[in-house]
Amino acid sequence: MHSASTAEAALRAVLPRYGIEETAEVSLVKYRENHVYRVTDASGRDYAARIHRVGYRSTAQLDTEANYLLALAGRGLRVPRLLPTTDGAANVAHGSGGQQVVIDLQDWIDQAAPMGDIALALDGDRTLAESDFHALGGELGKLHVACQRIGVPGWFARGAWDAAGLAGPAPLWGDPAKLPSLDGAQREAIGHAMAALRARLAALPVDAECFGVIHADLTPENVLVSHGEPTLIDFDDFGTGWHLFDLVTVLFFYTRHPLLAEYRRGLEAGYRAQRPQLPAGFFEPWEDLLLARGLTYLGWAAERHGDEEATFIETRVVPVVMQLIGQYQPAQRQPSQTPANAPANGGRP
Repeated sequence: MHSASTAEAALRAVLPRYGIEETAEVSLVKYRENHVYRVTDASGRDYAARIHRVGYRSTAQLDTEANYLLALAGRGLRVPRLLPTTDGAANVAHGSGGQQVVIDLQDWIDQAAPMGDIALALDGDRTLAESDFHALGGELGKLHVACQRIGVPGWFARGAWDAAGLAGPAPLWGDPAKLPSLDGAQREAIGHAMAALRARLAALPVDAECFGVIHADLTPENVLVSHGEPTLIDFDDFGTGWHLFDLVTVLFFYTRHPLLAEYRRGLEAGYRAQRPQLPAGFFEPWEDLLLARGLTYLGWAAERHGDEEATFIETRVVPVVMQLIGQYQPAQRQPSQTPANAPANGGRP
């Protein structure tokens, strides 16, 4: 999908599959990975519609998202619930402009607003308080507990945010060193950092207490707050990975924020309230996963050079990542957690 007008035309074409008139009120909410629209039908009911990026997800991957969200909702999690078409399908494929796009609909979350904003976070905005992150940490803890219980079913078709997915030769979101705006010294520094990360991450445990199904893109923009309650949205990139990766993602854009310590304290306290028996060393790889998270954004931008969001990353995020690389000294820290190929010790703090 190349433009908002083309995306809207495709959306209108499939609305009748959901029993909604093609002339329904439609307005663009945001565009990043997908086009997201608000749709209002003749009765005044609102929906969120996603037009997925062409070729980004297979049918099996999209079905995995729909089925897993249903399983999470069934366990009481506040997550999106995909609406079926009139004939029971979870989404609709539509040919447009010589390409086939996939579209799905969800119920609109009433009176909801994003918890935070990436640009404002980088600017040091102080709108949020420690208590906001405490609430989000609690919801994230509930998510991981539910994911542990659901596990990885046989129909699960999603990527792994593991050592290979984050720092291997073909990372899930692309090679950060290929970002065109980088200079030679930056590329070299990134190469060294990726090699160090691969070794560090390969030594981390992958037992169910630390590693499992995660959201993988839980920025504050992907948290909608309605009536004081957070709802986790945009599971487009969910898969398997370290639980800590989700917590790191929440705070990545607050890395230079004056209230970072308070925000992290609230996030961790809320999370521990839901998972009081965390394994020893659970939070120790924070710096490793923080750098890995930053590098994923550079890889994402490298794959989408010229896109507005990619330009934002090049101008605002690259300096943060390069600072993290400069501070990264893995040789001075030895992993205390159980290696991935050894049994977990089951220790508790």
